[in-house]
Amino acid sequence: MRKILVIDDEHPVRDIMKTALTGKGFEVFEASNGKNGISEFEERDPEIIITDVNMPEMTGIELTKQIKDSNPEADVIIMTGYGTEELVIEALRSGASNYIKKPIQFNELFNILDNIILKKENMKRFVVSKDVVLHEKKHLVLGNDMLKVWGTVNQIVFNLPPTLHDKTVEGIKLGLYEMLVNAIEHGNLGITYDEKKEALEAGNYSTLFEKRLKEAISKGKVVGIESTYSGDELVVIIRDQGQGFDYRNLPSLTEPDALLSAHGRGILLASLYFDTISYEDPGNAVTLVKKLIKEL
Repeated sequence: MRKILVIDDEHPVRDIMKTALTGKGFEVFEASNGKNGISEFEERDPEIIITDVNMPEMTGIELTKQIKDSNPEADVIIMTGYGTEELVIEALRSGASNYIKKPIQFNELFNILDNIILKKENMKRFVVSKDVVLHEKKHLVLGNDMLKVWGTVNQIVFNLPPTLHDKTVEGIKLGLYEMLVNAIEHGNLGITYDEKKEALEAGNYSTLFEKRLKEAISKGKVVGIESTYSGDELVVIIRDQGQGFDYRNLPSLTEPDALLSAHGRGILLASLYFDTISYEDPGNAVTLVKKLIKEL
């Protein structure tokens, strides 16, 4: 049974979260503030932590930093409300894996948790000498199988230099994951942001996804990925076979309130971890660039 820690200063929120997560098979622990949360984390050693970003005693940012310093493999999900956008962005930069808005939409939360668990299951790999790789170029083809996204991400970052900090590698992986999911979901399957939001709220997103997936498979749609590692830079081009979109109308990623927008969520998350993100017309190809600096 996977262990999860919920930290929030509102007792009703903790009660609702515990009931929902226990029903999904998690062993749930709870704390009413950041300091108690750290104590619970040290005693219980949960794999996943869900915490409010704005609490007395210790903020979600400070909590995230301490948890990631103690265990880089722990995943922190930030709960946010209106007016805390800048805090959430700082928490993500400090190592949080994802965020969710209050009031909590549990279908969305369970989707995030499923993705984190898939990531953890795909983390095991052979021990290799990465420092011997000076240049690498890969061409990958991903169908529309969400179960293969994390494995594809791991293939792209496989030979990144061991001198990179764990937080940097985790950030690169999270950014790539979000963009590959976008390429499948919004690109090849043609599911719009509004359609996804409505389906999640109605609880029938899986039905919508399966319908569009069958259509994409029947048309032979795939996601093409070109990855180039040159020692001091990683460049990844992701190209789907959808109709594209008007990327010029995306909310500014420099505006904190873009975080709470349903549009461009994955792009905003990726922008926190990559130096540049640029699109080609008609919007179905994106290039991500990350400068690699020795950190250890």
